[in-house]
Amino acid sequence: MSVQKEGSMQYEELLALAQSRRTVRAIKPDPIPDETLARLLEIARWAPTGFNMQPAELLVVKDAELRLQIKKLVDDWVDCDFFALEATREEWQGPAWTAATHGRPECPLAAVYILILGDTRRRAGLPMNARHDRLKGDSIFDCSLANVFMYLWLGAQSLGLAAQPVSSVKSAKVQGLVKHLLNLPEFITLYEMLAVGYTAMPSGPSAKLMRHLEDMVHYDRARDDEFATDDELKKQIRKLRAGNVARHKEAGASHEGPGV
Repeated sequence: MSVQKEGSMQYEELLALAQSRRTVRAIKPDPIPDETLARLLEIARWAPTGFNMQPAELLVVKDAELRLQIKKLVDDWVDCDFFALEATREEWQGPAWTAATHGRPECPLAAVYILILGDTRRRAGLPMNARHDRLKGDSIFDCSLANVFMYLWLGAQSLGLAAQPVSSVKSAKVQGLVKHLLNLPEFITLYEMLAVGYTAMPSGPSAKLMRHLEDMVHYDRARDDEFATDDELKKQIRKLRAGNVARHKEAGASHEGPGV
């Protein structure tokens, strides 16, 4: 495969791709052409990794029965643990998230589930100081897998595919059960899962609340008043959380449509 020449992708194209990317929580199970899937995986292959150790393994789950079993494991965890923990949320953040008031965050039965796995044995190739410093080694390993994950997500967007991270698979309970189901060895860790397919949402990307650039960029030495106060931060968190929960509820309504 030939590598794209430097500068051949314009800034505006990259910015537009980043701005249009969304978590799509209603995805059709309609199959993705093998050629399209291969193109997506090729993008992920080029993700930068710490010291080029390339710790990622990508497990593509296309089998319908396996996808149903994974979905059930995730949905059962949501019903049992997710809502129990949400009931402990601090009152200043707004109403507790319940299925009745805010909708149930489901794992969509998308065309494929792509599991981003990490082979912990590849940490042996890191510099010795990172091998002996657990925090540094973990950071390099996790950041490498995060790069692969983001390349996959942006790649899906560029190919007209919808994607939703299913982070529940990282919980100890679900990870253990999924690893058993998929016959994954002990040295493999499950970093993230991306449900990928074609969108079932009736409209395009919704508006997204984003901080202003001047609020998050700092130059040289920070001033004492340069960061949000505790009260300002609480207001921002409450507002951002309200928007996030609303999008979950909107997706829940779409789940009632045909084929979803």
